[in-house]
Amino acid sequence: MRVNWRSIIYYVDVAVAAILCPVLFHIVFQLPEEAFPSPLQAAYSRLLASILLGLSVSFIIFLSIYIATAQPELRRALPPEVRRRISRPRIVRPAKPRVKPIAAEVAVSFVSKQKRLRSLAQKMSVDLSGDVLEAGEIVSPYRFAARYLFYALIAFFISVPAGIALALLVHPAFLAVMATPAIPLFYPKLKLKSAVGDRRRALEDEAPFFTVYASILQTVGISLYNSFLSIIGRGIFKEIEKDALMIKRNVDFFFRSPIESMEEIGRIHPNEKMRTLLLGYTSEYRSGGDVASYLEAKADDYFKDMSFRWRRYGERTTDIGETTISLLFVFPMMILMSAFIFPSQSITMTSIVLSVVLPLITSVVFGLTHSMQPKTYNIIGGDLRLSGAAGALAFAAAFLLKAPVWLCIATSLSAASAIYGSAVLMQSREIAAMEKALPQFLRDITEFKKMGYDISRAIVKVSEENTYNPVFDAVLSVVARQVDLGVRLSEVEVPSRSWLVRMTFFLLAQIVESGGGTARCLEILTNFINQITRVKRETKSSMRLYQLLSLFTPIGLSFVTALMFTLLTVFSATLMPAAEAGILGEIAHVPKTLMDLAYLLVIVSSICVALLSTKAVDLTAKNTLWITVNLAIAALGISFSNQIASLLMRITLGFG
Repeated sequence: MRVNWRSIIYYVDVAVAAILCPVLFHIVFQLPEEAFPSPLQAAYSRLLASILLGLSVSFIIFLSIYIATAQPELRRALPPEVRRRISRPRIVRPAKPRVKPIAAEVAVSFVSKQKRLRSLAQKMSVDLSGDVLEAGEIVSPYRFAARYLFYALIAFFISVPAGIALALLVHPAFLAVMATPAIPLFYPKLKLKSAVGDRRRALEDEAPFFTVYASILQTVGISLYNSFLSIIGRGIFKEIEKDALMIKRNVDFFFRSPIESMEEIGRIHPNEKMRTLLLGYTSEYRSGGDVASYLEAKADDYFKDMSFRWRRYGERTTDIGETTISLLFVFPMMILMSAFIFPSQSITMTSIVLSVVLPLITSVVFGLTHSMQPKTYNIIGGDLRLSGAAGALAFAAAFLLKAPVWLCIATSLSAASAIYGSAVLMQSREIAAMEKALPQFLRDITEFKKMGYDISRAIVKVSEENTYNPVFDAVLSVVARQVDLGVRLSEVEVPSRSWLVRMTFFLLAQIVESGGGTARCLEILTNFINQITRVKRETKSSMRLYQLLSLFTPIGLSFVTALMFTLLTVFSATLMPAAEAGILGEIAHVPKTLMDLAYLLVIVSSICVALLSTKAVDLTAKNTLWITVNLAIAALGISFSNQIASLLMRITLGFG
């Protein structure tokens, strides 16, 4: 006789759950609080017991229904319609293969097996399909919806018992925990909308460069469709590469023509520039117009728009930066002035400003600057492990020397940011040097092209005869050596951190692949690169004043801090005979904690100002050397401002 172990396990599970229910009920509602070591442990024990009680009751109900419906006697007593719904037909399954296929995703597999869940996932996928296309995501809307529907189901079985238990034991407001399953249901829509916005903003910076690239290739007979295909897998235009992949998919798998595929992508594209480019190109092509002139005109329009965005960014960032510096300077000053009247209350206010106000202001301004900032794709980075080790060693050394807390923190952050920022500064200067030499290099290539040289041979000739600067000469020498060895220019490795340099060599390689191009192609590229580098240089120069103003913040804050504490000290000495009670006693007392918090406030404000200024001017927050400079100024300011403030007070009192 074959033993049905599955049924035995079900019965044992029900019995264990039934035994646990009275025990858990006793812990939650009858066990006195004195039986626990502490009230906190009692609260947590009851919370855990209430959650387990809810799960046990649900477990018993589900298993009881399942066991009952599995009994033949009960099945025969049920109505035919109900019996038909719960009965499972006997299916002869084929033998399992020895080599099993890759299992489907658990969440999608579970949802697909349940009729009602599958229907709900299909309805959600219909609503998400349009957003998936706009976001450029290569993902199945059904699988995407089914995955988060499964997460919502799990959240439901966890949050409902937890919400009821917390409402009974802590506060009824915790019933809101039961609304947690709504988060996974709405998250796919929000995630796709955010992806659509990110794609739209990222394409604002790539569209002008790609349009110039397409217009150059169009002049030598390469269509826009082939321009899209040529960027796939190159990593130059990362966002437009998604459009290229979708256009290629429509042609290869959905049997669209290249024009129909580009028109289809253009209709649903979230970025106005790319939508106008694709739809305008297809219209010009169908009407028999000059598509090369169309692309050249579009490239000129997009460059003017990009120049306007760079100039507007410089103006708006300078205004926002000056306002932020004022806020970060005024807030600490107000806190320090309040210490003149209520030193004890100012400790709480300073703590709130340190933990909430300053991080909030910095995060908002940083996000605003990032959203307005034209994107660059330069490769910049430092060594986090080395900088972390340097910061830890500096903190340990300062702590062993019994330095104040604020000085230990300033020393640690200065060492870490100096190590990380030094590497980033060297890389930024390397990028600036290469981009500065780029226009002259392209002019030389154009002249050699006019003399009849092929672009590949012109690069070798320029590398041998011309010099620009050590950084660019080294990159050019590596490229020329590879070309001289017979490597195709499209396969040459360009060892440059600058995206503009890599993009330029990529364009030159594509011109060579198209048949060599003409001098006019190179003139278009040269003028474009020259204008881009000039606009970037002018924008950064216009914001240097903002970065210099950020250096004034630690000086001013440290001096104001020292002056306020000197005033409080003098005032407390004056009031000492009468400061035995009331408000005078409070004014006469300056807590040591307040002084440490005030100095720490100066340090944090200096870091925030330096972080925002380097993000705005250098287009990246990785240049932490400015943080090192501000921290050094703040530490020196705090150290010397006390003596200066004391000297001023003695002079004032002496002449008063």
